[in-house]
Order: sequence, then C-alpha cells, then structure tokens
Amino acid sequence: MEKYLKIAFLLVGFISIVAQVVLIREFMIVFNGNELSLGIILGNWLLLVALGSLFLAWFSKRVNLGIKEFAVSQFFTAVILPLQIFTIRILRDILGLIRGEVVGIFPILFSTFIILMPLCIILGFQFSLACRIYSKFRKKTGAIGYVYILEAAGSLIGGLVFSYLLIRYMNPFQIVFLLGILYLTSASSLLYLNGNQKLLPIPVLFITVFLLLAIHPVSSQINLSTMKMLWGYQLIEFEDSIYGNLVVLKSENQYSLYESGLLFFTTEDTALNEETAHFPMLEHPEPRRVLLIGGGISGTLSEILKYPVERITYVELDPKVIEISRSYVSYEPLNNPKVETIFTDGRFFVKTAKEKYDVIIVNLPEPSTAQLNRFYTKEFFQEAYKILDKDGIISLSVPSSESYIGKETRVFSGSIYNTLKSVFLDVRVIPGERSILLGCKSKGVLTYNPEILENRLNTDNIKNKWVTHPYIHYKLSSDRINFTLNSLSDEAEINKDLKPIGYYYYTIFWTSITDSDIKPLLRIEFWLLTVFILGMLLFISLRKRTSDISTLLAIFTTGLAGMVFEITVLLAFQSVYGYLYYKIAIIIATFMLGLALGAFLMNRYMTRIKNNTVTLAGIEFLIVTYSLILPAVIIGISQYLEIIFLLLMIIAGFLTGFEFPLASKIYLERNRDAAKTAGVIYGSDVIGAFLGSVVSASLLIPLIGIINTCILVAILNFITGVLALRI
Repeated sequence: MEKYLKIAFLLVGFISIVAQVVLIREFMIVFNGNELSLGIILGNWLLLVALGSLFLAWFSKRVNLGIKEFAVSQFFTAVILPLQIFTIRILRDILGLIRGEVVGIFPILFSTFIILMPLCIILGFQFSLACRIYSKFRKKTGAIGYVYILEAAGSLIGGLVFSYLLIRYMNPFQIVFLLGILYLTSASSLLYLNGNQKLLPIPVLFITVFLLLAIHPVSSQINLSTMKMLWGYQLIEFEDSIYGNLVVLKSENQYSLYESGLLFFTTEDTALNEETAHFPMLEHPEPRRVLLIGGGISGTLSEILKYPVERITYVELDPKVIEISRSYVSYEPLNNPKVETIFTDGRFFVKTAKEKYDVIIVNLPEPSTAQLNRFYTKEFFQEAYKILDKDGIISLSVPSSESYIGKETRVFSGSIYNTLKSVFLDVRVIPGERSILLGCKSKGVLTYNPEILENRLNTDNIKNKWVTHPYIHYKLSSDRINFTLNSLSDEAEINKDLKPIGYYYYTIFWTSITDSDIKPLLRIEFWLLTVFILGMLLFISLRKRTSDISTLLAIFTTGLAGMVFEITVLLAFQSVYGYLYYKIAIIIATFMLGLALGAFLMNRYMTRIKNNTVTLAGIEFLIVTYSLILPAVIIGISQYLEIIFLLLMIIAGFLTGFEFPLASKIYLERNRDAAKTAGVIYGSDVIGAFLGSVVSASLLIPLIGIINTCILVAILNFITGVLALRI
C-alpha cells in the first residue's frame, strides 16, 4: 500500500504543475498575453490551494478521513480539468470583453479565482490528507516533509514532461484527458487495495470515456469547437505553437493573425504597412542595410523592397507565424535574395548581432505585455544603438490620436518618447493615430522637411497608395507635429528592463477607454510601502510573542519571498529571451526542484539541529542575502546564459523548501495533530506566496522596479528572522 500511496502523492505534484501551465496558457489567450495576469493567476492558485489545505485541517477534527476519501478527490480532479478549459474559453463572453481588449486587474483577479477554485481547493485538500495518511507509515514530522518532497518531485517531473513532450504533440484537451486517466488509474488502485471494490466501476467507466475522448480526432474536434466559442465564427485556422497560440480570423477579404490573444497583423492594411516602412526609409539618406523585427509577412517587407537596399534581415521568433500565414499572404518577398529570414528572438538578435545597420524597424504591437515591452526599454534602445551605423535610425510606433489626447495616452506615449530620447541624440515624431517615433545617432539626419522626403521618393521612383507627396505634407504639417509633441508628458518615467513601467502605463491607457480600475495605484511610493511594512511588523512584535506566531510569520514571509523571487526571475527571463510562454513549465519546475532539494535536506538532517529557532532565523537571513544579490545577478550575468535563470529558480525554491519541514517541526511540538500542522503551516506558506505573487507582478515590479521590490522582501524577512530569535 505504501508504494501506491507514494505514487499517488507524486501524482499530486505532477498533475498540479501540468494543469497549472495548461490553464495559464489558456488564460493568457483571453488576457492577451499580459504577464500582469501571470502573477495574479499564480497567486490565486496558491491562495486556493492554501484554503483547501486549511479546510482539511479544520474538517479532519470532525470526520475521520482516509485513503478512500483521497481516491474520491482524485476522481473529482480528473473530471474538473476539462470543464475548466471549457469555462476559460467562454470567459470572454462572460466578462463581455471585445477582442484585443486589455483586461484590468480586478476582472482578472475575480474570474481566475472563481474558475480555479474547484481544482485548487481539492489539490490543497489532498496535500493535508496525504500528510495524515502517511503519518501512519512515518513519524508525524517526517510525514509532512516527505509528502512535501514527493509533491515537489512530481512537479519537477511534470514540468519536464510538459516542456519536452506534451506541449509539442498534444492539444490542451488531450493533455487534461491524459492527466485524468493517470489520476483515475491511481484512484482505482487505492480503492482496490483499501477494500472499496464497490466504488471501482465509477473510475473504470471514466477511464474508458477519457481514453475515447483523448483519441486525436475526437480531442481535436472538441478543441476546435471550444476555440470557436472563444473566437467566434470568423475563426478559420488555429495552431498551438511552443511560443504561443496562433489564430487566423477572416473578415470579408481581410485576414487577421492573433498570437496568444494579441493582434499580430492584418492583411490588406496598406496604409499601416506603408507608414511603418516608408517614413524611416525616407528619413535615412541612403538606407542599404535594414533590420526588420517582426511583422514582415504582413506586407511591410514588400514596402521596404521598393528601395535599392543591399540586404534586409527579417527576424521572427516563431516559424509557425510564417507557416500559418502561407495561405493568406504573398510569400514572394521572403524568396527575394536580398531578404534573410532568421527565426530567433528579436531582442536576443540585436544583443548579439555583429553587423551594422542603417535602419532598424521595430514592427511589433504596442508594449501591452512584458514580452513586447522589452522592445521599448532603455536597455533595448542602447543595444540597438550599438548595431546602428553612425547615421543609423531606429523606428517604432505607439498608439496616439490626431484630435484629443487624454492624460493616460500622454503618460504612456511620453514614457516611450522619453525613453528613446535618453539614448538617441535626435528624436522625431511623425503624428498619426499611431505616432511613429524615430531615433537617430547623429544630428542633422532626421528631418521634418517634406520636400526632402519627396525628393527621395522620386529618386527611387517609388509608387505608393498612401505615402505620397500630399500625404507627406499632411503628416508633417507644423500644427500636427506641435500638437503631438506638446501632448507627450515630460513627467512620464523612463521604461526600463528592471522597472517595466511601460506596459503598466499601457494597461492604464487601455482601461481608461472605459473605466480604469488601477489608475490610483500609480501613486504608490517605495518609502510608504517600507514604512507600512515596518509598522505592521513592529505592532506584531510588541504583542505577546509565542512560538506559534513567530513560526507562522517566518513561514509566511518565506512563502512571500519565494513567489517574489519566482515572479522576478520569470519576468527577467521574459525580458532577456522573450519566450516565457514556451519555457514557463520548465522554469517553474526548477523552482519545484529547489523546493524538493531543500525539503529533502532539512528532513534528513533536522534531527541533528540543536537549536531549531536559531536555525529558522538563519534561514530567514539567508533569504535576506539572496534578496539583495538577486538583482545584481540578473543585471550582471543572466543575459549570457539561460541556465543562470534555472539556477536562480533552484536557489529560490531551495530556500523556501528548506524552511518548511523545520517550521512544521517547531509548530508540531506545540500542536500534536499532523493534519492541523500541515494545514496551518502550508496555509501560512501559501497565503504569503499569494500576496507575493499578486502584488509583485501587478504592482511592485512595474511601479518601483525589481531592485526596490527585492529590498522590501529583504526588510520583511530580516524582521521575521529577528522575531524568530526572540522565541
């Protein structure tokens, strides 16, 4: 029986991490890939798991639960998963969202909380129940730590299997049906060994049903039907790439490609393609080498080829963007011998490029996500500056208006404009519904003189539909230029990798179109947060101190720190490499590996510890040290090796897992119930993690930056470390 229980407990972690990543990817489509939602989703997941764990700690006093109830909970987990994907795919209709709409923090918070609730509460319930069941085979203190290790190890295995197998060969419904089969098989085994054979026909029936549903044609049809619920009748093609979910919609004669819910390009948008290509090309006196980042397949590449260029380097992250577009756009520009198409991350290409360019055109959507925001930061502009020739020009565009520009638009556009000005010697703005921002390394190259641009248009004998002589005069009228320049806020902050305020400004800009639910949060100040935290902990420290309170505070702040570290590393990875959607499972899995290693070592050597409270305080101080070192490592060396991020995750997980068994032991010495201790300690850990996840991703990192966020975490854990010494 013990062997089958170990497999079942391992499956809790395996199912948890795979289900988590599948649901995150589904949510990201609805929320347009916005990583602000990532912290909220992870935070809600943790909070609900904690509630499930705490519920069992309370409920177990009244009812004697055991293996049969654990197996029944496995059955419900298997059934819930497909229903959750279905619910997410109709979420846009439930919330009344229009396609492409940026969703505010509170709708994300509430909707993800409700949808995740059934699954997560059961998973938390299973952890505490597993600790109670396994305490019959091991000592109570060892049982909690051992179950924790098994769950973490299962999470690691799940992350690896998902990243290198499931994501490549299965659609979301196939994955969750497979998870269901695994869990139902485990439930059947436990019921049989526990003498509950009368219940066996139910899981066996569902195993048969899930096997039929997991067959490729059946699961594919379910996947297609639910995707049409999400996108509507305009959906004509979709495909899951390792980098995102690609969708093609048709409206009359136009085709639109969406990636992870975000509009990537629309065919037949001649005006946009011409403006994107021709203004930077005309501003340069002799553009010969051009770097185009993104969107070339939409028609921009064809416009650039109208000039006598020597070479165009077209960089696209996902090859499937080209493949899925094959039936809807012309492939002729890609076959031109002057065009070199490179499939890699645009930011990484710029960072490592050896060649010099005359013009760099950033043809990407606005910085509505951390992935896109990294192409609008000071660090990216500095990297682009290095690979531009002495008269080189960079071009990008941001949403604007030709009539009225509100405060939110002023702040957002002003932030990107000020960021570009902080790097380039000369910066100009071409007004429009999308303002084109141009930066140049030298003075005297960029011009607002329409005659100069018209002469270049004539010299190269270029025929356009929109960017013609009258149109250039219209766009470069002094009134329009002055209106746009005067509308850019001088007070808007510079957008940086470690303080990605740009995509936070964009979220406010979009939600202001209706009714912004997050504008007041811009007033947040680092020193106010610090004073509040210090005051709160001082109040707690002046009250009657007990071992229980100090222990729970320590595990609470450790859980908070662990999730802040995890979110920080995830966003930093996105900033450097840009394909978090692909690597998220393996990165989270390495955090779980750290958890397992830390818990395993503490569980093994805990009996040799002479002073538990001093050791607890020492772990808190190690977390303080890591908090202060983490930003320096991210800035200094992480950009050179992807494995650095995995090591950072392992260390963060190790510190979190290292403390958990010790805190459980200290608490259990005063409270002899293993289920209660598991529930309370696990609950405190996860509630802290919930706050760390939600607050760091949606507020602290965008508003005060990674460095100040890590300093806050260091202050918090330093105080709880001191309190632990005073037990």
